Amino acid sequence: MNPFRNKFAAWTAVTALGAASLFAAETAAAGGHRHGQMGAFLSSELGLTAAQQTQAKSIFQDARQSAHPVRQQLKQTRQSLRAAVQSNDTAQIQQLAAAEGSQVGQLAAIRSTAMAKVYQILTPDQQQKLASLRQARRTAHRQAPGPEAQN
Repeated sequence: MNPFRNKFAAWTAVTALGAASLFAAETAAAGGHRHGQMGAFLSSELGLTAAQQTQAKSIFQDARQSAHPVRQQLKQTRQSLRAAVQSNDTAQIQQLAAAEGSQVGQLAAIRSTAMAKVYQILTPDQQQKLASLRQARRTAHRQAPGPEAQN
């Protein structure tokens, strides 16, 4: 296969999986505006049926609803942590940092549970294609230059 085509395919997979993994960005304090990207990715890249699309949409909506209060808590925790840093309150920093870690972990669990549910509705061929796209993303990520190379 043509080396350019290999790189293009890898970067296409990175871009597509990047959009999918941006569901993780909903762990950001503001929650982001990435609704629908995961479903769009799955539909286009994996060829989901209408029934699968409906199921995936429902799963991701439920996950967003579950994650919403945790994201709000995380936003408040991060604001409090910034205040503790500014006031040099080391005890409060330790407590808030631990709370932030717990909240980020809760969001990761919600996201991973949603992905596990969606994975179960995929056909074996779709599961294999998703695994291939993930592998291409990992490979491309390892080959990407670090931040120091961009200066």
